[in-house]
Formats: sequence, structure tokens, C-alpha cells
Amino acid sequence: MANLFDVPQFIEDAPSLAADHRANAAPAQAAVVFDNVGKVFAGSNGAATAALAEVTLNVARGEVFGIIGRSGAGKSTLLRLVNGLEKPSSGAVRVNGVNVGELGERGLVTLRRRIGMVFQHFNLLSAKTVRENIALPLKIAGVPKAAIDRKVDALLDLVDLAAKRDAYPASLSGGQKQRVGIARALVTDPDILLCDEATSALDPETTQAILALLRDINRRLDLTVVLITHEMQVIREVCDTVAVIERGRVVETGPVWRVFGEPQHDATRALLRTLVHDLPADLADRVKPLAGIAQTDARVLLDVRFTGGNARDPDLAGLTSALSIEGGGVSFVHGGIDRIQGHAQGRLIVSAQVRAKEGATVHAQVAALLERARGHANHVEVLGYV
Repeated sequence: MANLFDVPQFIEDAPSLAADHRANAAPAQAAVVFDNVGKVFAGSNGAATAALAEVTLNVARGEVFGIIGRSGAGKSTLLRLVNGLEKPSSGAVRVNGVNVGELGERGLVTLRRRIGMVFQHFNLLSAKTVRENIALPLKIAGVPKAAIDRKVDALLDLVDLAAKRDAYPASLSGGQKQRVGIARALVTDPDILLCDEATSALDPETTQAILALLRDINRRLDLTVVLITHEMQVIREVCDTVAVIERGRVVETGPVWRVFGEPQHDATRALLRTLVHDLPADLADRVKPLAGIAQTDARVLLDVRFTGGNARDPDLAGLTSALSIEGGGVSFVHGGIDRIQGHAQGRLIVSAQVRAKEGATVHAQVAALLERARGHANHVEVLGYV
């Protein structure tokens, strides 16, 4: 990780940190590797509970890697394997090429000082000031006071809290507390930053500010970030790659734009439902199954989806032209287009008029409508008619 702060690495001041795992890792290696990892916990009744099974993932250096799943899916267990708070029951977890499960107590101490941790509920010491909370890891490591002061001052500027340096946590907002937590996690110049539901306790506006800060830190410091969340909005805003975990297994992984644009697993689709432009209830109540269409003049509702797989942006003018039949009107009644990692994707509910004419039934007209629409979108389906 680039040293933004122009302060001597405190590793030089603390002999226990002499092993720098980055120096031992080949440049092409992933920052974190989960190799067929399983984790089993013994229950109170003696029965074994599998928290993770056959997890294989590679986290590239310098990326923001998101792990998402519902409560109890195994996200937190997966994160705790990275810094050795848990050891795998099977398989291996490697950080910068080092097998975490094989480290002794001294090795784990060294590892954890190369991994920063940001918590959901901040975990600040109420009796210490902002500055003292940030400085605490360096003070424990025996770093000279002058070096601590330089590092903490630089971090306070980075997280925009210089004016709060002498304040106590009780006087801070939730967003400010999380900024202190982020600065504290960065004070040891880590290679990797782990975020455990870092925005779950924050309001939407503050969440956006914290996510922007994490992305800025990732870019400026070339820092690898691994975050877990149950919110797809967080994944969309900040992550490069996402892994979806369900009942201890990774069911889908890939670039965020691809997973969002064309989810392959039911668990992913369920998590995305809060972001999908579903048919509003007032309109859904009016839609009738296409099989019952009998009018010579009707309006058909189409579900038009763009996955972002094409290099070009959606051609809405071309789509409108393709759906216009002999002057029949076309309306975009619901939905929207987003951009994720440079890929335009989204869902539109489109109303198009169809008319039976000599030699062609209404059903034939709908089939022709579908064929033309599919030339302008990745997926098109008929929802019914109104």
C-alpha cells in the first residue's frame, strides 16, 4: 500500500512487525485467497453446524471486494478467517501468500497489524479523544510519540476530522464515529482493510459519504478492501467485485455490473429485489393475461431489460421506433437506467399499442412487436395487456 502520510513505517519501530508479508508475495498473487474453505462449529448439544462449505474466492490486490448475503449466511465467519480470528476446518485461507491457518500467536499478531478492521458499531473507547482512539494501535506497538502525532494528524485530514481531534466519541455523530474507526484502521498502514457492515448503523446520506470515503481511500492508497454487507446498494456504490453467499456457500461471483445486470441465482435476485423497478401496484392491478386478449385494439405491457453486456448505451429512440405500429403510441410507464462500472443497465416497463389488421391477429402483432423489441434490448417479455 502506498504510504500517503510521509511518516516512517511504524514497522521499523516495532521489532515484532519485522515480517512484511507483502515482500514475500509475488506481484501476481491475489491479496486474499479462499481455497475450498469449510468451517464447522460444534453446537451446545454436540452437533456440528457447517457455517461455510467449499468456499473458493480470489480477492485481487487493490480492489474493493464485496461479500453479500442474508443474516446467518456465513459472511462474518468468512471475514474472521482473513485475520485469523477463526481458523478453517478444511481448506486454506492465504493472505499475501501466507497460510493464515498455519500461523502461531506471534505470526497472527504480525498479520493483524497488516490488516485494518472497521466495525459496524465503531468500537471506540468513550474515555479517549478522537486523536487518542486513532493513536491507540501505535501507542501499544511502542511507536515514538512524534511519529504517532504526524501519522494521526495526516489521518485526521484524510477523514476530514481535524476539527474534532480533541472531542470525545459521545459528542460525535454516527458518521463521524465511523470516520474515526476508519482512521484507526489505517493507522498501521495496512495492506488490507476489512469492513464488517460498516454502514449498517448509519442513515442513507451518511452511508453515501462513508462509501465515498472508502472508495477514495482505496484509490489513493491502492488499498485492498474486503467488505461484508446485506445491502445491495452498498455493493453497487463501492465494490468492483461481489460474491453472493447463501447458507455458507458462494452461489455467484463476478464484476458488480455483470451480477447486477444478469443475476444467475435465486439468492442474488432476492437480494436485488429492493433495487429492481417492479411494476407499481396500481398498474399491476390493471394488467390482464395476454391469453385473454381479444380486442382489435389494445395496449401491451412489455418488460424490457438491459444487462449492460453491450458496449453501447441503450438506444431508446430505436426502441420507440421499433414498437410504433401504424401510428400507435409508445409510453415508458415505469423503470429506469443506471450506470454501474461504466455499463448502462436497467429495466423499463413499456406500453405499446397493437392493432389487428387484415391477415394478422392481435397475437401475431404482439409476436412481431416482441421480435422487433428484442433487437434493441437484452431481454424482453410480455407482462400482459391493459
